[in-house]
Amino acid sequence: MKTKGLIFTALFTLLFLVSNAQVKFGIKEAVNFSTQSELGLLWDNNDIKTGFTLGAVIDYRFHQTLSLQTELNYKREGLAYENEELTGKTKVNQDYDYYNIPVLLKGRFNEELGLSDKWMVSFFGGPYYSYLRKAESEVETSGITTVSNIEENTNESDWGMVLGGEVARVFEKGELFFDVRYEMGLSDVTKNEDIKNKVIGLGIGFRF
Repeated sequence: MKTKGLIFTALFTLLFLVSNAQVKFGIKEAVNFSTQSELGLLWDNNDIKTGFTLGAVIDYRFHQTLSLQTELNYKREGLAYENEELTGKTKVNQDYDYYNIPVLLKGRFNEELGLSDKWMVSFFGGPYYSYLRKAESEVETSGITTVSNIEENTNESDWGMVLGGEVARVFEKGELFFDVRYEMGLSDVTKNEDIKNKVIGLGIGFRF
């Protein structure tokens, strides 16, 4: 009897949240600053690789101060470094393109910060999952550049955690938002090295 009551209460709560929720759809783009390193390290003596993110956003606002945001992104991140050898300097750039889906719990703190209705400040966190689209390595030695496919040595899936914040300007027909986030990979990028993706993203977008 208790179990049925709990199930009924959970379903009723879910239906109540759905019926009272506000859903916002949007688009976004971002510039990524990425590297790869072992778990627990922000970077590992590598250069910062610049990439991009393009995506769509769904912000499901089930509470006055809470929402659940999910995204479908196409993003490029990777690794860059240089080696000094007897024959000269070798530059290595590795690009990893992913389809990326984060699921983020957001909290809005307008009242606490004394903001007007035209501004919103949010903090968010949650997991992400990425599926590999392609992986390429570009090696430059003595002025000669070689591009090779490295997908065979790269794991198809990548997952980890996202933490970040957002500032949004509210207009009559939508919201212009800016966000900053840190993505910490928890799975290995390649099949023979214990290295994870680490990405800082600076984004801009618009929700309708």
